[in-house]
Amino acid sequence: MVGDQMAAHVRPVRLRDTTLVVAVNEPGWASQVRWMAPELLERLAAGLGDGVVTDVEVRVEAPGGGAPRR
Repeated sequence: MVGDQMAAHVRPVRLRDTTLVVAVNEPGWASQVRWMAPELLERLAAGLGDGVVTDVEVRVEAPGGGAPRR
């Protein structure tokens, strides 16, 4: 749903209620995901149904696989 280039840097972590939590590997990708969140929500609604995902929360993974930074 996000395209090959973005998929290489972004991964879904979990669905908490109607919030999709995603992890990114660099802060720049966090900005990109936040910028395109409205489009992502439209794609998710088309694929999963209206109301399944209503928000996207982005976390930047710490280098080396440590705890994510918010």
